[in-house]
Amino acid sequence: MTRAQRHELDDQDIDLSSVIAPDLLDPRVSLSSIIHWADSHAVRLALMAAVEFPVNDLPMFLVVNQLSYRGAMRPSDLALALGTGRANLTKIAHRLHDAGLIVRVREPSDERSVLLALTPRGREIGERIMECVQQDLESLLADWSDEDVDTLKRLLARFARDTMWKLPTPKGHARSG
Repeated sequence: MTRAQRHELDDQDIDLSSVIAPDLLDPRVSLSSIIHWADSHAVRLALMAAVEFPVNDLPMFLVVNQLSYRGAMRPSDLALALGTGRANLTKIAHRLHDAGLIVRVREPSDERSVLLALTPRGREIGERIMECVQQDLESLLADWSDEDVDTLKRLLARFARDTMWKLPTPKGHARSG
């Protein structure tokens, strides 16, 4: 079989639809939509611009964002949270340190371990991130009743709590939350 023959497709044998029906009442579809929106490159770049992040470096922004939500973290845990390797995170951390946005500190419970933490300047950016996200959420929920917003908050908190402990943890890593 030639290369051209291998790449020929019979249009009649190909289903172009999604595997799952686009029903927003299906939690899988709703969660996927929310995650894809929040994780989109365009949303991240827009937030980076809105908070006037001092460097045009998305990986640096993502580290500051994670530390803003989670507080100081071990580099290995931060690498896992971002889906990157430790070596790459080390390079990003050096750039953030040089920019004055993070520092390395000893972990209080284990002097052999190091944590990455936001500097006062990094915290200012983190506060701007939180303000922008809050404004975006308020805008998205502006037409919702107070009762619906409270219900959403309560159910999201419950879902987050229930799923947090069911995520697989790579061997040798403690769950942080």
